[in-house]
Amino acid sequence: MLPALVGAAMLAGCGGSGAAQSLPTVTGAVGEQASISIPASLSAPTKVVSGVLEQGGGAQLVNGDAVVVDYTLMDWTGSKLIGSTYSTNGTPNKTQEFVLGASSALPSWNQVLPQVTVGSRVEIVTPPAGAFGKSGATSYGITGKDDLIYVLDIVGAYAGTADITGTQPTERDASSPLVAGNPGSGKVAVTIPTGVAPPAKVESKVLIQGSGAQIASGQRLMVQYSGVDWNTGKEFDSSFARREIASYVYGSSTVISGWNTGLAGARVGDRMLLVLPASAAYGSKGAPSAGIRGGDTLVFVIDIVDALS
Repeated sequence: MLPALVGAAMLAGCGGSGAAQSLPTVTGAVGEQASISIPASLSAPTKVVSGVLEQGGGAQLVNGDAVVVDYTLMDWTGSKLIGSTYSTNGTPNKTQEFVLGASSALPSWNQVLPQVTVGSRVEIVTPPAGAFGKSGATSYGITGKDDLIYVLDIVGAYAGTADITGTQPTERDASSPLVAGNPGSGKVAVTIPTGVAPPAKVESKVLIQGSGAQIASGQRLMVQYSGVDWNTGKEFDSSFARREIASYVYGSSTVISGWNTGLAGARVGDRMLLVLPASAAYGSKGAPSAGIRGGDTLVFVIDIVDALS
């Protein structure tokens, strides 16, 4: 459970291959919003068709990867632009992340994207069955009869176990949680100090110093993390244990506030220790589904694997 709500409805698709003549015309550079034109003589396909418009030089995607994309989405049926992660000036607005092969991704993306390389631009045209099905996606104005056109820029891909490098030092501060477990081991343990009252304010400490750039608001952070309840000493969540790298947009409201304030000034490659009072976590209500009671102080170890603009 990445704190608060990470992950929202994705505009995703399902793919296969098809002849280039079955695809609408796409112009524009990778890294910018695509311009999609549907020739009047072209009929919407009855099955998923796709094509790699530009081949990227990165690693091949495989099922289980956390894939980050920018997209342009057009409704073939209505010949209208539905949405884009790019703003009008070509700057990415909000990348999307999903796990390739997961049931939460649309079937067409799971069909087309395995073995596509990072850095590629891919066009996918799908009937409703390869996208949102008969129910459509009403929040985007998509009906259960709409055929969709996606242009995807593959920004990055991360194995579930991707992590930073470095060695976890032995902590000497008896009033601070003790962290053990090196990056890449898949095992991080946090021990709460006995007989010590939790701090009243957010505390943040760099445990391992990274060499990457300082993170900035609006970037999508790829992170590994573990969360422990100071009041019970129990681990309530861990991407390390699940072997599933997580992501969120830094500075957004999709996470508890302490993740934004506590990581201020952090860099890619850092391992951070955050101690968050309830006011910077789940407040007086807690998160009962995770065993977090109202008023509990939380401790997080967060490895910042990457930051994507």
